[in-house]
Amino acid sequence: MNNKTFQILISVASAFILWMTLLIFADLSNAIPGLKRIFQLLGGIYGGYIHILIYTAFIYGIIELTNNHKFIKQQYEGFDLNLLPVEEQSLLSSKEVSDIKQSASVLEESGFRFLVSDFIKKTCTQYRNDQSVGESLQMLDAQIDNSKGELESRLEMVRYMINAIVSLGFIGTLIGLSAAIGKSYLARTQEGMPELTGYLNVAFDTTLVALMLGLVLNFFFHRYLENLDTFYVRSKSYIIDNLISRIYVT
Repeated sequence: MNNKTFQILISVASAFILWMTLLIFADLSNAIPGLKRIFQLLGGIYGGYIHILIYTAFIYGIIELTNNHKFIKQQYEGFDLNLLPVEEQSLLSSKEVSDIKQSASVLEESGFRFLVSDFIKKTCTQYRNDQSVGESLQMLDAQIDNSKGELESRLEMVRYMINAIVSLGFIGTLIGLSAAIGKSYLARTQEGMPELTGYLNVAFDTTLVALMLGLVLNFFFHRYLENLDTFYVRSKSYIIDNLISRIYVT
């Protein structure tokens, strides 16, 4: 079983458990109509399958963002490897640049694989090949752009889930309204009004829940993008300030 399939199964199972919990609390709160209505709004109704799908998409999106955030957080450890000199007025000769590349390679072979060390190694390799600071800077820019693009491409499913949550909310509304229209004859009797109102409640509850969860997922999505941008800006500044700008060209 691959990681994506496992995440989907976890999301479905968690959403189903959440739905069952809401059902139980809704049944237990019969004596408190206001509280019962809140649980029903959140999906604590029999037949709340759209709510299950909405919660599944939300949980899957949160899991994806959490995993990506952990990866970026781990990458910050690469700055603690002390591969580059940080002392003021420190210059680097061609041999010292080669030594830095060798140190980065040794660390990677030892299992310390970080994006920063990879950027440093490839920048040093470029300088060793053509002895050009300008070409080395271009190599660094290309590596950072490619790496950032690859990580951003992993967010396509999260983007899809954000859109899917809102779409599912509107689908739930259409289903509820359709059911209410089909049962419109219930409006003729006082006994049928609660059932008709129930269909209308479901219709608008799904959209409300979807919009709220969509806002929450969107917030965490953009927080991750902010952290991603911050990491790459720091990586570029770190390498330019402590490697490229220190190379002493004779």
